[in-house]
Amino acid sequence: MPNKAKNPQMRLHSTGALTPEQHATQDKIYAQEHKYDYLIIGTGIAALTVGSLLANAGHKICMLEAHDIPGGYAHNFKMGDYCFCAQIHYVWGGGPGDTISRFTKKLGLEDELEFLPYDANGYDRMVMPDGKTVKIPYGFDKLADNIEAAYPGHRKGVEKFLKIVDRIYTEERRFPSRGKFSLVDLISRALNFRYLFKYRNKTLQQVFDACHLSQEIQSVLCANAGDFMLPPQELSILAYAGLFGGYNTGAYYPKKHYKYYIERLASFITEHEGCHIFYEMPVTKINIARDRVVSIETEGSKVFTAKTFICNADPQSTAKKIIGWDLFPRKYHKALSYDYSSAGTVVYLGLKNIDLKKLGFGSFNTWHLEQWDMNKTWEEQKRGNFDKPWLFISTASLHTHEAGTTPENGEIIELATYTDFTSFRDLKERDVRRYRKKKKEVANKMIALVEKYYIPNLREHIAVKVVGTSSTNFDYVRAPYGNAYGSTLNTTNLNIGRLTAETPWPNFWWCNASSGSAGFHGTTSTGMGLYTKLTGDVVFPEDEMPESEALVKYARNRWGER
Repeated sequence: MPNKAKNPQMRLHSTGALTPEQHATQDKIYAQEHKYDYLIIGTGIAALTVGSLLANAGHKICMLEAHDIPGGYAHNFKMGDYCFCAQIHYVWGGGPGDTISRFTKKLGLEDELEFLPYDANGYDRMVMPDGKTVKIPYGFDKLADNIEAAYPGHRKGVEKFLKIVDRIYTEERRFPSRGKFSLVDLISRALNFRYLFKYRNKTLQQVFDACHLSQEIQSVLCANAGDFMLPPQELSILAYAGLFGGYNTGAYYPKKHYKYYIERLASFITEHEGCHIFYEMPVTKINIARDRVVSIETEGSKVFTAKTFICNADPQSTAKKIIGWDLFPRKYHKALSYDYSSAGTVVYLGLKNIDLKKLGFGSFNTWHLEQWDMNKTWEEQKRGNFDKPWLFISTASLHTHEAGTTPENGEIIELATYTDFTSFRDLKERDVRRYRKKKKEVANKMIALVEKYYIPNLREHIAVKVVGTSSTNFDYVRAPYGNAYGSTLNTTNLNIGRLTAETPWPNFWWCNASSGSAGFHGTTSTGMGLYTKLTGDVVFPEDEMPESEALVKYARNRWGER
């Protein structure tokens, strides 16, 4: 992540990028005592989504960001001549009429914020311990063909599994966005959403077992466990189906990179009269009176008011540390007492004097497995054993021809794997030098794997190297336990009774992964849903959702046109 300023008073989550002049400009705006309709805490994807929609509708928006740049996990940082997106790699929902396209079209930015599909022949490349490679294409029919070609004799079980995933995904897309349902609602909807109800308590591993899938087939289908930050025996099948089903209809990357996407949404908001974003403005207190939120206080004793307040920050930590747990009625405690998802270590590499395409890379991701049992792998890495890790390889510079993230002839490659938060955080707090040493050791093992199997002499081409852990996430985006997705994606959190946007106060709303859905697509949907709830303006009518087959066809054809 970015270097911190030398100012010893600088907060860990900030790079200190704001100049005294920029602070003075913010102070001047604050002194004008603007009247806001909505105040939003944070500038993550969900916040930028709901904020831009509200600004576009003519509302006065104020956003308070603790960091010095917008984007949350999708923020971008520059090191040398290279620009990296902190956490986001690929998204779904970028096809015509789908979620993200609906959102950008609503803003009139659909051409400016276009998304391009990954390789239709395989957006993910799964490399197995036996050396076989299975590509994950668009369309479950072609995926079944690819798996059968690599591991013959398993088509029946694979097709059974993919049918379940497809049905769950279809029902998830068509499930009403309204957050709370009566018992009568649930009973009446049970027939239309029977797969959701049938599998709501099932893990991915349980569905694997029910379909009698071999270990080889399971490994192909869960090599991307890092997308969820959970192993199969803990991961909710609903989360798996949402993501795997989504990517099946098209895996996308923003044509002008994530950096432009985030900066454009932020500038879109502030281009509207009376709308402002304040950076390096962490919230310290949320004041409640007469059963309503009345104001927000920040470091530096600034006080902001608005008619309605939206919190993009983590709900549990906000409830406990900023609002006060005792102010929440008991019925809210269970939904707010979720476990946090895991995260991992990411190695960001800016490369020089190399052509990744000649080495077999392209507009796809690579998931590399050293052993078959992902549950075992996960447990070993949790204990700090990285002898046989899984490894994710992303080549961001190959997803679009647009410049903006590398110098001429430069390349970006990012490596990721799972690491435990607690051990890294404890070590960092006890001895930062030992923490850096451990972080370097894990990064070197990841680089060594890439050199062994994919890029000989990789180290000779590294111009920039940055290593971030889940502890880094904690510092820079205030993510409790360095989590990647808010609440963990298990069967407990993805079920009836989970947290929604509603709070005990009619003018205060949650808007984040834990109160909606995780990931880039999920938090975009969450922001869109809250906008509709607040205004009644439906951005994405549920009866106008494009069919999966149409999206698959578009992604295949669009790739062929590139």
